[in-house]
Amino acid sequence: MSAGKFKNLLLAAVLISSPYVLPYPGLMPGNKLYPVKQIFDKLMQYWAFGSFSRYKYELALADKKLVEAKTLFEYQQYPLALKALVDSNVHFQQASKFLEQAKREGKNITQKEDIYKLAAKKHQEVLENLEHILPASFIWQPEKKSASKLELKAVLEEAIRLREI
Repeated sequence: MSAGKFKNLLLAAVLISSPYVLPYPGLMPGNKLYPVKQIFDKLMQYWAFGSFSRYKYELALADKKLVEAKTLFEYQQYPLALKALVDSNVHFQQASKFLEQAKREGKNITQKEDIYKLAAKKHQEVLENLEHILPASFIWQPEKKSASKLELKAVLEEAIRLREI
């Protein structure tokens, strides 16, 4: 491949990517310290005073849970991934509610709103990439329990829809 074509390909990849950076996933389900991390995340909610602080807290958790879901999907841990994605959806919606609350309080939300839009775009990119590699549905058979059908595509489509701004 010539240098010019490579440069154009690289430029195209950069142009379609959101500049928003997602966090490193950290501890994942299955790690002995994961429950401690969850307790810590829950306790941090009480230190988030005010609408802007709660917005940042909820958006940070939405990001962490999305990265967790992505990683778990890649390792085919579908039930855990779906739970993490649903949690991410809840926190993403909560971030929006606290942003709206700040607006009602008369605060200038322009910068926070821009960040929220960048986050939504990055979340959509991650989810759309997953949509291309995951099966539409999956039969999950845990040991000593009955099988259940997991509708992966439907959950991903719902998560993408929630992030449309």
